[in-house]
Amino acid sequence: MVERRIVRRYAKALFEAARKADAVDRVESDLGFVAYTFEIAPSLMKAVRSPLIPRDRKKAVVRELFADKVHELALSFLDLLIDKRREEIALDVQAEYIALADEARGIVKAEVTSAIPLTRSEESLLAEKLSRLTGKRVELSTVVDLGVIGGVTVRIGDTVIDGSIRGQLRVLKEKLME
Repeated sequence: MVERRIVRRYAKALFEAARKADAVDRVESDLGFVAYTFEIAPSLMKAVRSPLIPRDRKKAVVRELFADKVHELALSFLDLLIDKRREEIALDVQAEYIALADEARGIVKAEVTSAIPLTRSEESLLAEKLSRLTGKRVELSTVVDLGVIGGVTVRIGDTVIDGSIRGQLRVLKEKLME
């Protein structure tokens, strides 16, 4: 497993280059296309990751596949990963790049867990309140978990807002145990 700091360093370098070239959205889309291609053709990813295949051959295959389909920055980035023997992080970089692009756009992702599915109006209201709280546009992803009993928990990055009944019961138990 590659360290997250290495993935972040490569993603940040690509993001900065894309920002200078005014191609952040295009490169983000291209990374998605590359990841999708590798996912539907696992043998291709296996070949690109293989230490037995010479780097020049890997680069030729990648260029042949993506040359007229992705921005030159994305293509050069794939070449760089091959040159530095970091092919294994190609898919991980995509998620980190998206996070950097969202951060630059003022977007934050929030994972909401509730006991029952939220209605669209509840999601909109929650997103609006979280936007006011964070000062950023919030994009929600929702998960249903009966274990929360009622209410919701929200995770934004490393911050958790626990408004669940389960959380309230845990706090009550801790107070009673004191």
